[in-house]
Amino acid sequence: MGRRRNAAYTRAGEETQPHPDEWRSSTTADSPEERDAAKTIRDRMLSMLATKDMDFMQPTITFNQRAQTVLVTGGPVSQLPEDHQDVFRRVGEMAACSTLAHRLENDPTTWPYGRFSVHWKTSDGDLGAAALGFGEATDGCVAETAGQWHGDEFGMATAEIPSSDKSEIRVADATVKAIVATWNAHTAETNEDALTVNDGISLGFDPVESAAYVWTDDPNSRFASRASQSNLKGAVEAAVCRKLTDEFNSDKSWNYTRWAVAVHDAYTGTRQFVGSGTCTI
Repeated sequence: MGRRRNAAYTRAGEETQPHPDEWRSSTTADSPEERDAAKTIRDRMLSMLATKDMDFMQPTITFNQRAQTVLVTGGPVSQLPEDHQDVFRRVGEMAACSTLAHRLENDPTTWPYGRFSVHWKTSDGDLGAAALGFGEATDGCVAETAGQWHGDEFGMATAEIPSSDKSEIRVADATVKAIVATWNAHTAETNEDALTVNDGISLGFDPVESAAYVWTDDPNSRFASRASQSNLKGAVEAAVCRKLTDEFNSDKSWNYTRWAVAVHDAYTGTRQFVGSGTCTI
């Protein structure tokens, strides 16, 4: 008797949260296709986590064919900062989503998994690991509005965690200097004062959505006006995209193509995004 063919994914459009029983009854990869998907998800996760020196958070990948769901589980890790757990969630969601989307596109009649969920165990004997997040791989894995990518607080929080990747550290340092130089090269047109490194321009990377985030807490109140914010956006877009393109062309493993910039808002005490987008590479 031949091997039973899997049914196609049939839960498209469902938004129900995964039930704890789905996690408990999930199993390790059983078929070559499942084993390949599990390895791809794991490799992608560890690659992203390594840029933040977080690849100690080893993920476990399991499958529940009845629920048509792939489950990514982390933990337990003692005394783990909450922001690290959130990075694990975002990384797990992106790795699972992109892997499942590829499978659904290539094997639409036989690949049964289109949903994913990310869980965290608080102990080795945890029988109901809490779901950190879940989603579906049929509607794209990077959120866009009217076809445009926008930075958000989750990406910013990840970007603020120091990078452990030497290339990222080098590019970040060079790009901040390029932003300052680009701003200063146009002060005759913008009527702005020159910037220095003391004006608090920072840059970090979000490996989940392949984005460079630029932010400033504006210690010298340089960017309070809309005009100054617009000028900063222009300088950031020009300098960041130039540097990302240069690195993309010289390093085949470089995949950062998006940018976002945020400034401190004195009225709300929070950062506000003043621009973001995708570089033409």
